[in-house]
Amino acid sequence: MSHYSRARTRKFLYQMLYASTFSEVENESFKESFFSWVFNSELDETYLNDMYNLILENQSFLIQVVGKYAPKFDIENMDVSSIIPIFIGVTEMILFPEEIPAKVSINEAVEISKVYWDDSARKMVNWVLNKVLNDLEKLQIELQHFDREGSHKILFKK
Repeated sequence: MSHYSRARTRKFLYQMLYASTFSEVENESFKESFFSWVFNSELDETYLNDMYNLILENQSFLIQVVGKYAPKFDIENMDVSSIIPIFIGVTEMILFPEEIPAKVSINEAVEISKVYWDDSARKMVNWVLNKVLNDLEKLQIELQHFDREGSHKILFKK
């Protein structure tokens, strides 16, 4: 029987998103690189695909959220490595159809930032995601009225 590891899948999602800031990612070959390693758990492919697509489709909204809750940080100059964990956490809390407890999303995003960035990023991720948690209903309404057709900055290549 296979055991999926959401924590490991989140890290893989981070890697896919990071890679897509440089060029378009071909999902199947990227996944092959994961499976070429020996792991004790399998990739939660449904979660991975859903989250990856949700983040790419809603990246303009996610950029707006980071700008709103981390106003001292200039999104144009922030290292994408510190932004991706926030995108993963916000997407799980607001957009992901499966109910994941918000505190789990926050803790997992903080863990990812510890692996791929530094202590200041961990603090920023924790700060922003806790602010998002406090305004969750408000942000869900904002998302419904968000102008998806407008001209927005994007980080990831589709």
